[in-house]
Parts: sequence; C-alpha cells; structure tokens
Amino acid sequence: MDIAVITWIQQFHNPFLDAFFQGITMLGEELVLIPLLTILYWAVNKNFGEKLAFTIFANFLLNNSLKELFSFDRPIGEEGVRTLRPETATGKAFPSGHSQNGAATFGALALQVKKRWFTLLTIILIVLIGLSRLYLGVHYPKDVFVGILLGLFMAKVSSVLFEKMDKTKLYLLVLLLFIPAWAFSFSLDFIKSFASYLGFFLGILLEKKVVQFSVEGSLFKKILRVLLGIALVLLIKEGLKVAFPETHLFDFIRYFLLTFVAIGVYPWLFQKLRL
Repeated sequence: MDIAVITWIQQFHNPFLDAFFQGITMLGEELVLIPLLTILYWAVNKNFGEKLAFTIFANFLLNNSLKELFSFDRPIGEEGVRTLRPETATGKAFPSGHSQNGAATFGALALQVKKRWFTLLTIILIVLIGLSRLYLGVHYPKDVFVGILLGLFMAKVSSVLFEKMDKTKLYLLVLLLFIPAWAFSFSLDFIKSFASYLGFFLGILLEKKVVQFSVEGSLFKKILRVLLGIALVLLIKEGLKVAFPETHLFDFIRYFLLTFVAIGVYPWLFQKLRL
C-alpha cells in the first residue's frame, strides 16, 4: 500500500516537478532553517529567535532519537520507486526529518505571526515539504504523516513551555531527557543534533549572563550583521569539515561550535563592533 502511494504520486513526474520538489524539500533542511533562525535571532526579534532556536534544536533531538529507536528502512531501492536527491536521505526513515523540521519551524512561525493568511501559507508549505519526500522517493507515507504531526506538536508544546517555565531549567530538562538516548542512538545525525542542542544551551547561558545583545540598529547594520554572521557560520560548518578528520567526535565538536558561536559568541562580537 505504501509503495502504491509513492508510485501513484511519481507517475506524474516531469522535469518541472523534479526541480520544484527538490527545491521545496530544502525548506526542511538546515541549509534553509539555520539562516532563517539566525536572521530572526540576530536582527529581528531576539526573544522569538531564542524560542525558535529551542524549538528547532529540540525537534532535531526528538526526530533523530525516534529514528534510531524505530530504525525503519526507506523505500530507496524498492521496485518501481525512483529516488531523487538521495544525499538528503540520511539515517533511518521514521519519522521524516524534513517533514518534522518543516512542521516545527513553520508551525512556530504561524503561532508567532497569528495571521490567517500566514497560517494558510505555512500549512501549504508543510504539506508540500511532506509531499516532496514522497515524490522524491525517500520516505513512506507514514514517515511523512507522523513527522508532520510531531513537528506541529513540538511547535505548540515548545511555545507553551517557553512562556510558562524558567528557560534555563527548561533547556536543561530537555538536555537531560535526551541523554538516555545515547544508549541506542549512534548515528551521525543524532550526534549532530545533540551537539547542536548543547551548543544552543551553553550559548544561551553565555548570552544571558555576559552578552545581553540588542537587535536594534540601522537596516544597513542589520544586513551587514546577518551577512557576516552567516559567513562565520558557514566557515565553521564547512571550513572545519575540511580541517577536521571525518569522525563522529569531530562532527560533534563542529556542530557544537556552530550553534555555540551563533547563539552566544557572535552576538558578543557584533556588539563590540557596533553592528
């Protein structure tokens, strides 16, 4: 039945849809989510940027823990299934990371904006991201459906907890909740997600105790602040990838530094530079 759904969707394939869905699926990837997050956090709304960061990084942890726990295979290689962009299909299948990431991120944005037209737009984007994973032949329908539900759940619960609880206690509680996942989670994706969350947590502590930056500034300064920051983030992400050996330990260090610098260190730097 699952294969039949995928093959039915893929029967409509053509060059335009191939390009369209490969573009849409990127909305659930860190290539899009991290720049979006940093723009909001550094230059638009610091408090919401922090809330969105917590939502995204906690969601990464949940998704990759569940993938390791269930360890379901993907439809890649199944008879009749064509697969595009298989390099985005890392780790196990259930639940779909792209679908869950998209639902958590755009769901959180919809809860913040609270405009009917924007909520409708986010629903369309969330559905399209999920559909893209089926069209590209890298997930089963159940992976996508559960991923979307979990992402929306994370958006809502993260928002409520962020407003109701002491933030330091909340961040520490989530970190402690996922430490037991190391007993069964050894994938690179889980290691990256844990490192990212740890970097976020310690970066927030640094920001609150030492930095305390403001997003205020001229439009020119904000644009320059964002461009320099994204360049720094890319330098850490891709530059250290070249410099470090390809081991789980060094990938842990790389992703920890990426979020720690983006959340805590870079704001200190652009404050000093008066950007």
